[in-house]
Amino acid sequence: MAEYDIAFGERLAKTAHMVAGEGLAELDAQRTVLYLSLLSTEIAMKAMLERAGKPVSAIRARSHRLAELLSDLGQCEMEVEIAPGARRYVPASSIRAIPLNHGSAQSTVGAVIDAENQGASTYPNHVRYGEVLRYFPPEVVVQMATEVSVFAREHWQSIRIK
Repeated sequence: MAEYDIAFGERLAKTAHMVAGEGLAELDAQRTVLYLSLLSTEIAMKAMLERAGKPVSAIRARSHRLAELLSDLGQCEMEVEIAPGARRYVPASSIRAIPLNHGSAQSTVGAVIDAENQGASTYPNHVRYGEVLRYFPPEVVVQMATEVSVFAREHWQSIRIK
């Protein structure tokens, strides 16, 4: 049995989306959506790494450091259709470039995950606690969680370590 459950990551993303739908005016709602979304992203990335063949002990050693998990995914590849009937393996690091939209602004999964290196609140502790919360808008982060779950499901059967 797998240590990390992709369905759990998906369920967290759906729950974050439901909470966001109730409104994000209050700080507690923002924290809830951010936390659930980042946890969803963490679980989905860990599930992909485990599925690819990375030892659970190495995945667990990353703790909650999303940028390091994303870097580990860069050491993986997955099969994609590059033309009708033509398939090949490409780097799983393409997850970084998945676009995220908020109004007229656009970002990427990689930019959101790298936000801590740019001064954003550190996940999980500073997202859950403290007087100041600095992060991408919760709507963007919940979108990221959903997109990471979709990416994981889409490439589940072919992801592997290079």
